Amino acid sequence: MEIRIIGASHAGIACALRAREENPDSNIVIYEKQKSIGFVAQSIPLYLAGDSNFLKLSSYTTIAELEAKHITVKTQTVIDSVDLSNKTIHYVDMVYDVEKEDHFDKLVVATGSYPSLSLVQDGFVDKLYVIKKFEDAVKIRQLMAESRSCIVIGGGAIGIEMAKILSELKIETTIIHSSDFILNRYLDKEIALDMQNALVENGVKIITNTLITSIDEENLKDSNRKISHVRTADGQHFEADGIIYATGFRPNSFLVADQVALGDRGAIIVDDYMQTSHPDVYAVGDCATTKLTNVKEPTYVPHASDAIRQGDVAGANLAGNTVQLKYSQGTYKLNFDRDISLCMSGLTHEKAKQEGFDSDVVTIRDQYVNGNAFFEAYLVYEKVTHKILGIQCKGSSIEVGAQAEIISLAIQNNLTVEDLQYSDFYFKHGFNNPRSFTQILADTIRQKEKAVK
Repeated sequence: MEIRIIGASHAGIACALRAREENPDSNIVIYEKQKSIGFVAQSIPLYLAGDSNFLKLSSYTTIAELEAKHITVKTQTVIDSVDLSNKTIHYVDMVYDVEKEDHFDKLVVATGSYPSLSLVQDGFVDKLYVIKKFEDAVKIRQLMAESRSCIVIGGGAIGIEMAKILSELKIETTIIHSSDFILNRYLDKEIALDMQNALVENGVKIITNTLITSIDEENLKDSNRKISHVRTADGQHFEADGIIYATGFRPNSFLVADQVALGDRGAIIVDDYMQTSHPDVYAVGDCATTKLTNVKEPTYVPHASDAIRQGDVAGANLAGNTVQLKYSQGTYKLNFDRDISLCMSGLTHEKAKQEGFDSDVVTIRDQYVNGNAFFEAYLVYEKVTHKILGIQCKGSSIEVGAQAEIISLAIQNNLTVEDLQYSDFYFKHGFNNPRSFTQILADTIRQKEKAVK
């Protein structure tokens, strides 16, 4: 079987490795336009924050390791077009500047995503700083070394991480965000405003509910400096030494956009087996839709963890659909700073209401901590059944990530708070409250309901 994978992202690599395992006699070729493979942008903030293991964290394999498994990797290769009817790929070998054609039996599209720069004029795109490639990380580190001020456009997860890093370096930082509060895709307003206020206290200026109308650059006559200007729809004007554009990503689905069905934000629609509307074409990672638990329609969720899972499932199914992907909960961790982490999984309270749930929330603070650690959890649940719908938790406790993963698994399996409250979790010595996190949540919900009655 001739298997071709477009894109050596984490999704593409995971797919190739599983496909080799399941199809030992197949001919597997990965096409990648970059020189390197497997780079994941989520490691860039770690690098900019001073993590020396950046390169190691950015990829989990090498070309040599893949080729040792008889997986051919063609880097510096640009795909011109794909003809699904004839099952052909047309590409350019950039090393030798040669046009070539290839044939496939099964095709996996793992082309990833691209930064959303819809508000930026063509001539200015190259002057912006985005969070995507290794080269971007190097450019931003140079910006941080030379700049006194910076504007971050976008108050999502990446924008917030970047703003916090910049402010810690005493760089005057301004966030411009189009929604009413930061992190609105991840958090409910109450907990998002807590994070927003913490940023403001650390010197970050935050402008919300504001649309950008223009971005341009000025060369200062008295020096070699260049100043970037941002103007907004409400007449505000901002300037800084550089602009980091962090408004999110869009699916890179252009190669097959007119040949397969597309969904949310133009992402390729896939089923539970990662199969597209074409029976011999699969799509994985940031170019494909994701099915979320308790969400009716397939959604675009460009998360690295989902991408790896999707790649593995697609690789298992190329010879026949046997493995179904578990639905995602959109589980995500944001490193707010070196001391505090923020984790979320499942639906926000607002999203739960939009999906038709009669939901409620319960909050616990500082009840499940040891020493001087800080912990806060905001649980979204269905009122009548107590089915768990989502969680947002933050704190300095190492328990933050662990509890989010427990709740993610609970959401995936449609569990209630009562299903978890007496689960066998290990006893945590030295904690102020020896009862489990889920027991405390169940108690809090009961007390809240009794108070209403």
